[in-house]
Amino acid sequence: MKFEPALTNYNSNYRRYVVHHVPKVHHSSTPKKMTEANLRNITASEETTSSADNRIRIILDPQAGICGGVRRAIRFAEKELKRESNRQVYVLGDIIHNEREVERLEAAGLKTLHVDELEQWAEDEKAGDPRDVVLVRAHGEPPETFDQLKRLNVRTVNGTCPVVTRSQELAQEYHQKGYQIAIVGKHKHPEIVSIIGHTQNHGIIIQFDEDTEKLNPDRPTLVMAQTTIDPKQFGVMVAKILQRVKEVEVSETICKFVIRRHLNLPRFARNADVILVVGGHKSSNTKMLHATCKAINPRCYHVVDVKEIDRAWFDGARAIGVTGSASTPSWLLEEFVKALEKWIEAGWPRVEASN
Repeated sequence: MKFEPALTNYNSNYRRYVVHHVPKVHHSSTPKKMTEANLRNITASEETTSSADNRIRIILDPQAGICGGVRRAIRFAEKELKRESNRQVYVLGDIIHNEREVERLEAAGLKTLHVDELEQWAEDEKAGDPRDVVLVRAHGEPPETFDQLKRLNVRTVNGTCPVVTRSQELAQEYHQKGYQIAIVGKHKHPEIVSIIGHTQNHGIIIQFDEDTEKLNPDRPTLVMAQTTIDPKQFGVMVAKILQRVKEVEVSETICKFVIRRHLNLPRFARNADVILVVGGHKSSNTKMLHATCKAINPRCYHVVDVKEIDRAWFDGARAIGVTGSASTPSWLLEEFVKALEKWIEAGWPRVEASN
């Protein structure tokens, strides 16, 4: 039985269905271009290079940039950092898997805490001071973390991405119905940890083929996804689960932002000679986008700082593509574009004119 997840026509409600037989479905998508003011329209990928100008050109991926859920959490942090009545603003875990953005917010005063440090921090810092605030990042937290923060009398700002919140609620709902919950995603990923917590830690994470052996084939099972997972990987793992479990209900909980990226990234990757995938080195989403691009265009490089660029990468190239993941802020993409523009304006790199 072949399963192919629906990748378009998303709305606030997840597509759900009981799987008995799922026909192959073809989908199309019309992506919306990024409209943030600080990202300039460098050039469209369909443009052609003038024969009179042999300088390399820059193609900024119109789909690139930070996702709404992470942007929302960062805005919460910035708002609390500007509030004069606050003594200190903390975040549970890295607010974003991008070291450059973490550095920017830390310079503004944000401090990072980890859940296993809460008790000691509460004792050392005399938590309960109304001037302190703890932010829950976009990945979310299990219910027990919120219970702990409440018990410690810590003022909390919940920055959980609304898409993740819906996944948490869905997992909790089906767990209470007696379903076995299978979540296709990455072991130990903070979002997965937060969702598993809403199943009283009974959910089963499916990352590798052997993980499916943990499933009880006789229990009705809800299969859902980490919101940032590769849609193709989700489809592959669902197909394997169908081979093992008799009654399966599938909920396509992948974020529509991620789906649009995966649908349009191949075209972008083919329209540049060299691609820079800008994003944190700890970011699973960035690594996934880099792997997708590199499979299409071998001249693809994962970078987070312009200092990492090797000019030899661009030998003979006529177009550099710049893209980023859901955890790549617009200012960082702009930094790369400006650096490349500066080098090109100075006469590097150039390509030989075509005969």
